[in-house]
Amino acid sequence: MAGFMANPELVWEWYNYRRSVLSEAKPNPAHVTLAEWQRMCAEFALITQNVDGLHQTAGANDVLELHGNIRVNRCMMCGLETVDDLLHIPGGVPHCSCGGSYRPGVVWFGEMLPEATLARAFQAAESCDLFLTIGTSAAVYPAASLPEIAIESGAEVIEINPEATPFTARATHSVRESAGTAVPVIYQEWKRLNVTESLAHELD
Repeated sequence: MAGFMANPELVWEWYNYRRSVLSEAKPNPAHVTLAEWQRMCAEFALITQNVDGLHQTAGANDVLELHGNIRVNRCMMCGLETVDDLLHIPGGVPHCSCGGSYRPGVVWFGEMLPEATLARAFQAAESCDLFLTIGTSAAVYPAASLPEIAIESGAEVIEINPEATPFTARATHSVRESAGTAVPVIYQEWKRLNVTESLAHELD
């Protein structure tokens, strides 16, 4: 926030550059699989620390964005939010109709995470049966506490990361692959087991 207040034009220019790069980005197989997985489940909380909006591009709904979304702009005066496609205005920071300046809708260093979103993430971790922690360093709190809460609440926790993390020793399973490789495989196994369990239940 301090950097934006000191030089809002420079910060806005940098974020628009990031948005231009992001406009060329496509969801990877993990994004696509998680979106399909969400559609298959009655309860599926998709929590992300990313700000790129690629989960939504892949078709996911109700994504819990702990660090906000770079595609969104928020008025610093009235709080109105709008998408960046409306605001590609050269030569300075766009302004809301109320007169306030827009800022990128992301959580900056030193700012609090969105309280309601974080509360929903904690509740999901406490109540889930299966928790996937994917591609995160497991070192940045409070997000790093989510798999810890899940495993302490009795969930099976699968860590997917090419590198070991501080959480690796506690994970139920730890998969040393990229998200794009591992998530589709785990999803297919989940579907196979889910169908088997459903058939067994119907036979009982």
